[in-house]
Amino acid sequence: MNTKAFALGVFIGSAVGAAAALLTAPSSGKELRGQIKDSKNDWIRVANDIKEDALDIKESVAKLSKEGKEIIKELAGDVKLAVEEWQQDIESNKNALQDEMKEIQQTIAQLEQKLQDNKAQH
Repeated sequence: MNTKAFALGVFIGSAVGAAAALLTAPSSGKELRGQIKDSKNDWIRVANDIKEDALDIKESVAKLSKEGKEIIKELAGDVKLAVEEWQQDIESNKNALQDEMKEIQQTIAQLEQKLQDNKAQH
């Protein structure tokens, strides 16, 4: 896009320079009108070049916007998949921790029962 901006600047600068040269040159009205008529094709070419550059820039922005949307959709899908995989990975650990907690509770209950039995015997 920098090249297009540079080219656009060159075209606009050329047009402004040509207009300034025509308007400041010491010539009669008839000569000035002839020079303007002769440079009409140059002005039309510059205008068409500017129009083409503007269309190219518009297409580039549209393409980048579309690509950006696609990348965001892909990224969102990847994040969602990663979260789902993480949830599945921790599910087995969660179940294992719950099983261990039950075993610990059972062991504590057995120890309490043994302590009560020992107190009752003494």
